[in-house]
Amino acid sequence: MARQGARGALDAARTVANAPRRFAFRYKAGQNGISLITDPREAAAIMMMEVARARGGPLTEAQARTLKEEIMQHFNFTLAEAEELSAHAAWVTNTAPDPRQTMRRLSHLIVSAPQLGPKEIVDLDAMLVSVSEAEGVPTREQLAVLQVFRDKAGLKI
Repeated sequence: MARQGARGALDAARTVANAPRRFAFRYKAGQNGISLITDPREAAAIMMMEVARARGGPLTEAQARTLKEEIMQHFNFTLAEAEELSAHAAWVTNTAPDPRQTMRRLSHLIVSAPQLGPKEIVDLDAMLVSVSEAEGVPTREQLAVLQVFRDKAGLKI
C-alpha cells in the first residue's frame, strides 16, 4: 500500500513536471499559441504572468507565490493544479508576442466569454493588481499592461 502511495505521488510529480511539454505540443500545431486559448482560466493565468513579467527580470518567488495563490483561491485549484497552470502560463509567455498584444487578445477572450459576468471581470482585475503588487509598488510597464485589460473590459479605475 505504501508503495502504491509513493508511486501515486511520483506520478503526480511527473505530471506537473511534464506540463510544459504537454502544452508545448498543443501550441506547436498553431501559428500563434495565444490564438488557441479558449479557457478563461488559462487566459487569466497567462495575463497574470504577463503582468508579473512586465516588472522586468525573471519571475520572483513573491510573484510566483501570489500567482499560485490567486489561481487556487479564484479557480478552486489544488496547489498541484495551480503549479501546472503557472508553468503553462510561463511557457506561453516565453513564446508569446508583445505583452500588450497578448493582453489585448486575452482580454477580448475574457470580456466575450459568455460564462463570465461583471463580477468575474472585476475579480480578474483584482487578481492582476495583486500580482503587480507582489514586489511592492507596480512599475510603469506593469501599469501599462494592466491598463490594456482595463480599457478592453471598460473598467474605469
